[in-house]
Amino acid sequence: MKKFLVNWIVLAVLATWFLCPAQAQNADIGYSKAPIFSTKEKIVFSLKTDFADLWKHRAPANTEVPESIKDFKAPGRLSWTDSTGQHDIPVLVQLRGNTSQSELQCPFPKMTLNFEKDQATDERVSKGTLFDGLKTIGIGTHCGGKPGSSTRFHRVWGGLSPHREALIYKVQAYLSIPGYQVLPTSFSYVDSKTGKGPVEPQPSGFAVNQPMPGFFLEDIKTFVKQADGKEIRSADANLKDSDKPYIFTNVADAPKDAKAAGSTIDPIDPKAILRIILFQALVGNYDWQLRISPADTSNSSGLWNIKVVEADGKWIVFPYDYDLAGWVKAENFSPQLLQSADVHFFKTSDISQVVTEFKGKRQGIEALVDGLATEDKNGARSIKEQIGSFFDSLERRFH
Repeated sequence: MKKFLVNWIVLAVLATWFLCPAQAQNADIGYSKAPIFSTKEKIVFSLKTDFADLWKHRAPANTEVPESIKDFKAPGRLSWTDSTGQHDIPVLVQLRGNTSQSELQCPFPKMTLNFEKDQATDERVSKGTLFDGLKTIGIGTHCGGKPGSSTRFHRVWGGLSPHREALIYKVQAYLSIPGYQVLPTSFSYVDSKTGKGPVEPQPSGFAVNQPMPGFFLEDIKTFVKQADGKEIRSADANLKDSDKPYIFTNVADAPKDAKAAGSTIDPIDPKAILRIILFQALVGNYDWQLRISPADTSNSSGLWNIKVVEADGKWIVFPYDYDLAGWVKAENFSPQLLQSADVHFFKTSDISQVVTEFKGKRQGIEALVDGLATEDKNGARSIKEQIGSFFDSLERRFH
């Protein structure tokens, strides 16, 4: 698992970058209008599929995935009741994730639901439902039902992690950072072979016979479609798909990277990068990498748990995937902020603006955390403590 280690010294080369004009990112770009992301109804969704067969198709981490696993989709059905009535639609279920697909990490791994077209009507089965307009949607699962955590990465089990992670996505949007929409909710799971809740493989062995917390997550396909853009991937990616442009080298050289591929874009707004850096420090997430400049040798990958989408003459940069964040794991941390010399590598006005934004939104962030406290008091208490540590550090550094 890669870790992001802030190496601010390399940012010295960015002095000229910050003098270039840059366009601000539209925080709600890529947002789907599907009702699932705006509904206020409390719904328990039921997903029925052959979980034993699905879990046989776990992808190995950080390596080439065989086509038989990459393309496997288990037929299933998604059902629920909302204010418009009862719904029961066919779906195709895929596993997703990297190291989290291992049964040692997440006995009940993350999934993607595919909504196909009805052959009789040629309309997508999601039409007219909460999922109207969507071809796919992600599910963030409880990872493992047995209380405790996984080995090595210590992913949280027992149903505590999904709504904590969904909260991070909500805070991301509140801080005007582009990203995926979410809906925290609950799921009942039914194995189509047994008619009962699936039994997670060891080391969990948990029988999922009760509704479990989870969340629906917008995915990159939907984001790209709504932004009317295209995904940009890192030039140094180890595994490459033939239909994607792998041209990103670093933030500072984005216009040059795009030009080499035949596009013209504005320089990436440095304030957008500052927001991402402070946001990741706020939530205690270090499982990400973003190469800022050619000299940024601390990052072994140009992009890790960071997406770049080209749309309307800009490269939109945003983070995702927070299952190892301090907020999720309820682990206190020491926020990594700019060091004393770093102000010389940023425009002072940019730093001041972003820091002021964060300080001004503290109450709103804590209000979002209060919503979690109704179901997860210990998690909310830990997050509040971490928020306090972050803003104390921010105050000491930028008083």
